[in-house]
Amino acid sequence: MTEFLRTHIAAFIAAGIIGLALLCEATGVLGAWGMPGAAQAAFIILITAAALWVTEAVPLFVTSMIILFLSLVWFGPMLESLGVEGVSKSTWTAPFFSDVVLLFLGGFVLAAGLHKYRLDEQMARVMVRRSKGELSRLIAAVIGVTAFLSMWLSNTATAAMMLTLVLPVVQKLPQGSSSRKALILAVPFAANIGGLGTPIGSPPNAIAMQYMRSIGEAPSFAGWILLCVPLVVLFLTLLWLLLVYGYKAKGQVEGVDCAPLQMKRSAGRRTVLFGAILTATGWLTSSWHGLSPGTVALIPVILFFGLGLLRIQDLRNLSWDVLLLMGGGLCLGAILAKSGLALWMIEQLHVDEWQFFGLLLVLAIAACVISNLMSNTATANLLMPMILGLTIEARSPILLGVAIACSLAMALPISTPPNAMAFSSGELKVTDVLKPGMLISAIGLAFVLTLGYWWWGVVGFR
Repeated sequence: MTEFLRTHIAAFIAAGIIGLALLCEATGVLGAWGMPGAAQAAFIILITAAALWVTEAVPLFVTSMIILFLSLVWFGPMLESLGVEGVSKSTWTAPFFSDVVLLFLGGFVLAAGLHKYRLDEQMARVMVRRSKGELSRLIAAVIGVTAFLSMWLSNTATAAMMLTLVLPVVQKLPQGSSSRKALILAVPFAANIGGLGTPIGSPPNAIAMQYMRSIGEAPSFAGWILLCVPLVVLFLTLLWLLLVYGYKAKGQVEGVDCAPLQMKRSAGRRTVLFGAILTATGWLTSSWHGLSPGTVALIPVILFFGLGLLRIQDLRNLSWDVLLLMGGGLCLGAILAKSGLALWMIEQLHVDEWQFFGLLLVLAIAACVISNLMSNTATANLLMPMILGLTIEARSPILLGVAIACSLAMALPISTPPNAMAFSSGELKVTDVLKPGMLISAIGLAFVLTLGYWWWGVVGFR
């Protein structure tokens, strides 16, 4: 199917879904369901966002701009005319420069600095070289390096860099060998899992942190690491066992090129390294100095651009579309909260009758399934505002569980950018990603809902 045809089919489907929602509102169906007037308007915006995010009829960040536009010219004035308190233009624009967006902006700038001065590649080469060419150890090294870098950098950028290192090694393995697949799959799966380890590791993490902060239940940066890194280690161990024993990836690989990079020492490299260490230290000690993670994230922005280590072109190359997408999701959350739609939708589920664990189970599975078919950021943006409408006391564990479930979705080549990159190598078929991806997702969810649930109780998070 050509891109032109796919885009037009997606637009047709999205238009049909939005048109059906408008028809329901015009014919009074929404009112017959007991949905208040403001909630009906929010429902139209929600369906519009969901249809465009799922079908990708327009770029994802454009959907965020549509949400902002509708809130400023239609929804906001409507709430003001109804006398809803605490509503102004800043209600809808503030999410686009919120603490969570600042946090990711700082993460992107940090990644750009490390990449420009090749410090990330140097780290990768040092750690991979320790495998000494033994395949099972090489896979362990690739998994460890990829996961660690993905905790701090974009998992897309990490996957791109690691695939560059791994593909020449793959070419040295026999044609038709399952070890070739194992080595390639190690990169995207480790990148997806590693992103769970810190609040900046993936957009769903940062979105969850923002909502936890809004209800006064957010862990610190170090607290998030305490909650999630044990699970990350468990998932990575599972991944290594699956790839080494499931694909019989053993033996020696000759000619692995992981020699240290021959680069001159420079003040720029030392400054970038200092900035990275200072920023990471600031994130880990936020409970001591009282600065929010987003405020700390301004350190590399000011330092790297202020000293000329990064240029205006580097600023232009940042992933602004991701920042806009996250802002749109948070803006949608404000719409659902202010309109009462989130509360109305939760009331229809009668969640008070559900056990807490059952609710976590259902929402985590739903998040994982949906994220396999669409952006995990968009999935988090759709589900997390609704979770805030829950009347139970502890909502943060559910937000955390949904964030993890979004990142565990890796069953299809389209599920995550790292998956798509690995698939584009030409070494994999859809089933090569589908089978291990589904297995890791299923077992990972089981671990989250058992060992993870138990661990969160041990550290006092529920």
